[in-house]
Amino acid sequence: MLDHIPIRYKLTLAFALILAITAVGGWFSVQAVTEVGRLVVTLYDKPLQAIDFSRSAQLHVRAMVMAQRVASLGNPHMAEQARAEYHAARDEFDDDLAVAHRRASSPALRQRLDEVKALIGQWDALIPATVSTDVEDPAIHDLSRRILTVIDLAVESAKSDGFYFVEDARAEAAEAQRTTLVIVAAVLLTGLLVAGLLTRNIVRPLNRAVRMAETIAGGHLSEPVTSQRRDETGKLLRAMEVMRAQLLLRVEADRRLMELERERRVNLGRYLDPAIGAWLADNSPETVRAGARHDVGILFTDIRGFTRRSEGLDPAALGRFVGEFRACVAAAAAAHGGVIDKFIGDAAMVLFGVPHPRDCAAADALACAQELLARVAAWNAERAERGEDAVRIGVGVHWGPVFCGAVGDEVRLEYTVLGDTVNVAARLQDETKSAGVPLVASRAALAASGAVDEAGRPSAPGWIALPGKALRGRDGVMELYGWALAAAPATGSAAG
Repeated sequence: MLDHIPIRYKLTLAFALILAITAVGGWFSVQAVTEVGRLVVTLYDKPLQAIDFSRSAQLHVRAMVMAQRVASLGNPHMAEQARAEYHAARDEFDDDLAVAHRRASSPALRQRLDEVKALIGQWDALIPATVSTDVEDPAIHDLSRRILTVIDLAVESAKSDGFYFVEDARAEAAEAQRTTLVIVAAVLLTGLLVAGLLTRNIVRPLNRAVRMAETIAGGHLSEPVTSQRRDETGKLLRAMEVMRAQLLLRVEADRRLMELERERRVNLGRYLDPAIGAWLADNSPETVRAGARHDVGILFTDIRGFTRRSEGLDPAALGRFVGEFRACVAAAAAAHGGVIDKFIGDAAMVLFGVPHPRDCAAADALACAQELLARVAAWNAERAERGEDAVRIGVGVHWGPVFCGAVGDEVRLEYTVLGDTVNVAARLQDETKSAGVPLVASRAALAASGAVDEAGRPSAPGWIALPGKALRGRDGVMELYGWALAAAPATGSAAG
């Protein structure tokens, strides 16, 4: 039932219950204290005042006896004063005795006071109203002693009554103390009970919400949260369940988007180098078209005598042959961070330092060319085992500035590099036909890779300086360098 009550009402009811119990307990405590106070007032109003007025009556009796003695001495002047004092004491005695009788708190005390009243009647019968001046009757002294004795007994009876009042007050005080302790214990127990109920009914669901929040924060969204509560904690748990479900949908949507993005990148990788595909995917069309200009390494390669060879192969064999060659190019390029710009039949163009420039791009281009020659040599060994003739290739490497970016129209764009460096690299590949080595590189390529000294002498093993030559379409003589595997097949001048 408490699960459906709002927390603010639960707290209000709990505080109201504790206040009600405290109020009831306070009322009982006040009643007990009031009763103790009543007993104390009664003790003062009855036994104590009865004692006081009884003692006062005793004093008046003694004064009466003294006045009677003085009057009996025979001195007229003293006798007259004694008679006045006697009558005053006699009147005050009656007043005090009447007050003591009214304040009597028990029949025994009233009985003693009645005895005193009877004895004072005898006293009045013995002593004339004028108070005798010549007679001192011994009976008067005996009667006065009896009156004083009875008053003493009345005082003792009043003291006994006072003792009972004190005991009653003590009992009431003890009862008030017990009542107060019981009330305090009841308030404490009620508070503990209410705290326990509130802890069970409020804190435990809140702890559940905290655990749920920690679970969601940890990325575990598969466990649903159900709650039938109608208070604030129930609303919180249901809101967290909505949040969990929405986060789960968002995570699933993000996962699907990531899968689509991964598939898109994989598809791009089938047609483009993965590095180029990632760069195209990460940049806007405007950035792709704007491109950049920096130095790159360019490798051109071509199969010698491919036209003649292709004429003697059926389409399936030709496709297998070209595929094996391209596999050699792709493996060498991948090993050294090269990006295959394009395959054109039996030729390939590989870029180094794109789409982002890097310091070792020139050295990677030369190393890729050397590894490509090594892979073709291994391929030729396999072909020899199958009884097939050797394949000869030419490789040209150059280093220089180019434009890197996408070119094309609104319908189709193609990532490539443009510039004179591309043309020079292609011319260097052609130079392998007449240079007698399968790999020709420019001084710019060797200098950028640190493979040549300031005097132009090759410092890397296997490189030799070739005679300078003016390339077709360019003015001036270009310094060229050659490199060949020890077992590499010689290149000829057959047309590609």
